[in-house]
Amino acid sequence: MTPTAARPGPERLGKIVEALCASAITALLVYTTAFGRFSSDLMNAMFLTLTLIAVLAGRGWPDRARGALIFWGDVVVRLVMIGFAIGSGVYYMLNYGEIAAMRAGLPNTADLICYAVGIIAVIDAARRAEGLLFLGVILIFTAYLFFGHLIPGLLNHRPLWTEEILELVYSPQGIYGVAFTSVINVVWIFILLGVALRITGAGEFFNFIALHLTRGLRSGPAQCAVIASALFGSINGSAPANVASTGVLTIPMMRRAGFSAPFAAAVEATASCVGQLLPPVMGVGAFIMAEVTGIPYTTIMLVAIAPALMFIGSLSVAVALQARKLDLTLGTGAGAEATGWTPERMAQGVTLFATFAMLLALLFSGFSATYAGFFATLTTMGVATLFPQLRPGFTAWKDLVVSGGREGLALAAICAAIGIVLAGVTATGMGVKLNQSIISLGGDTLFFALLLAAACAIVIGMGLPTAAAYLTVVFIAGPALTELGIDKLQAHMFIFYYAVLSAITPPVALALFAAAAIAQCSPLVAAAQMMRLAFVGFILPIAWIYHPELMFEGGVQPAIGAIAVFCVAIIATTAALAGHGLTRLTLPERALLLAGSVGIVWPDMAATVTGCIVILLALGWQLLTRHRQKQNSEALS
Repeated sequence: MTPTAARPGPERLGKIVEALCASAITALLVYTTAFGRFSSDLMNAMFLTLTLIAVLAGRGWPDRARGALIFWGDVVVRLVMIGFAIGSGVYYMLNYGEIAAMRAGLPNTADLICYAVGIIAVIDAARRAEGLLFLGVILIFTAYLFFGHLIPGLLNHRPLWTEEILELVYSPQGIYGVAFTSVINVVWIFILLGVALRITGAGEFFNFIALHLTRGLRSGPAQCAVIASALFGSINGSAPANVASTGVLTIPMMRRAGFSAPFAAAVEATASCVGQLLPPVMGVGAFIMAEVTGIPYTTIMLVAIAPALMFIGSLSVAVALQARKLDLTLGTGAGAEATGWTPERMAQGVTLFATFAMLLALLFSGFSATYAGFFATLTTMGVATLFPQLRPGFTAWKDLVVSGGREGLALAAICAAIGIVLAGVTATGMGVKLNQSIISLGGDTLFFALLLAAACAIVIGMGLPTAAAYLTVVFIAGPALTELGIDKLQAHMFIFYYAVLSAITPPVALALFAAAAIAQCSPLVAAAQMMRLAFVGFILPIAWIYHPELMFEGGVQPAIGAIAVFCVAIIATTAALAGHGLTRLTLPERALLLAGSVGIVWPDMAATVTGCIVILLALGWQLLTRHRQKQNSEALS
């Protein structure tokens, strides 16, 4: 595609408008964080208007090769949509007080026109930001609002007037609802922090430290991918974006070490997903969860540590066993890639340490996530200025202002459109009906209710950013899980985990497709490898529902015991799926390890003890087999 600077006519002008709006968003974000916020209605309208103009002007331009009619038709549509966005936004900003005080439930004609054109602009912006698949989801829910009363059976709802639908969708129950406000209140400031780490180079320290930690290991390059992608993914908040940024380094490194292309793609995609589950940032998921549930961020972060580390540990074990299975040369690749502790590396390390020290200090002191993220960003830029190797110049500061706003545009447009889904779920009673279905199923067997909730999170989350997927599903399945007696935080973490895993779940699996493109391999073959690597991650949320001690319910001591036992099950399961432990595993040995793991996970002490004994017997047999193989090898030599 033609570079932005060389694009002729409308495309270049659109990119300029996008950059100006993105800069205005960053300025507005900084101003309201530092000097105080406006009213929520005014804030929402200002951010939404700037977002829509930027996305409509700068995203999704058609290829001119498709013909002049299509191209210039798209230009006309963009201009109309930008007019809709400006008109609805300005009207709402000027009249939101009167609307709230005098016309709530009784909109006049001008209000309805504002709502209608604003909704159309949001839908078109979401299409340009995320594509036709997402557009289809939004249109289905829009149609359901208008025509769902004609559907027989469970999904039938009362007839809704057009005026009622328009007012509902263009309100704090719809477009201006929790999904969009979460982006404004929490997510965008951490996008700005991620940009600051990138432009100063401090974020590169993740890759550097991962290379050094894994130097000399047989599975070093793959271990490096796991660590670097998990660390960077915690801040990034998007598994596909994380694959694109770290995968260009880690995937070729794994290939040079001897791992297959599908395996390398699967490792990178899975590790990039794990990053969004890893505290302290969790891809800003922890902060959104705190805002939705009212549970303190520090509680969420502490509870999330053990499951995230167990998931990362399972990946680490899997790549180590794969390296042993392939009999790779000790230390291949990782040592060659690592550089020494240069002044630049030390500056990056100091900057990164100072950033996270400030972030965690403010969070644990009780300050808001937005305030903590803002001062962490200032710390990054301020500390980087002290070092000549990292000192940001004019171009870097300009990049911070423009990219800080630009990189959140797609998510903001998507979350505004998600408000249409949330309005449909609320107004039609769909959420209540699905909750009742899950509760009814759970009344007979909790396990099947959990499977239904997990499937709901994965299916709805496919193709969506994690934040949008979580916010969509949590209002559908979340109340049902709490109604079944599951702790609120456990229920929300359950849904969040599966929303994250939707990024690597076929058939959509955006992160996996990005990794497969870099590795130049078949996504289907990589998907088979990925499902094996991510198996533990799919089981963990169900496991902690039956074993709440994994999330420190009941104290630290029971949690440590449960985590230790589960680590045994994770290692055994990973070995069984890899087909290799201390030596190659036979089918009966693999079945024995899986049976032992099931016993540990089963919510019964006798089953847990039996499972541990079975795994120990399998390990003993492996030791004996390896000893015999060594004796035979020595006898032959």
